[in-house]
Amino acid sequence: MARHREEPEADIPEGVSIKPLDSYRPINKPGPATTLTERLGFELCRCIAEGFTLRDAAHLSGTTDTVVQGWLARGRDAIERGETNIYTAFVMEYGAAGAHFRGALMRAQLDNIGNRAFNDKGVHWRLAVSDPKNFARVRTEDAEKGAFDMVSPDDAQKTLADRLSRFLGDEERKATLPPPAAPSPRV
Repeated sequence: MARHREEPEADIPEGVSIKPLDSYRPINKPGPATTLTERLGFELCRCIAEGFTLRDAAHLSGTTDTVVQGWLARGRDAIERGETNIYTAFVMEYGAAGAHFRGALMRAQLDNIGNRAFNDKGVHWRLAVSDPKNFARVRTEDAEKGAFDMVSPDDAQKTLADRLSRFLGDEERKATLPPPAAPSPRV
């Protein structure tokens, strides 16, 4: 068996210190911005390209994810009608920002294919969160049998009757057993 190689203590990295309050700045807004502006859309898409979730990007930009979903729906409807406006531009920019972030993650995976120190599980998880349709892993046992097993009413009734008879049989056996002997008093 191979011995574990000792590494000098000088090469061990120090712990990472996270101090979120050092960079926190209040947004000082009485409520969410509900009107899409070019500046607001750019700021939000920049956060998406940086890797923030929609909810976090929206709140950092001074609005809510529900409002942003409305803007996206409005833009998609306008695209369907063949129009171009600020909402259609926002849909395109939002999609490009998400694609940019996913591309950066995929490039990191490809660049580190041979690197044993690189653990790509977190990268793949983040890809699956941002685009589950294209990156979510399907469990092999779920893929073989399907997400749900369809059971006919007759099969369900038969299974229920079998389990009930097994349960009642166990209860009958318990009832026929002699009661446990009382422990003898210690002297």
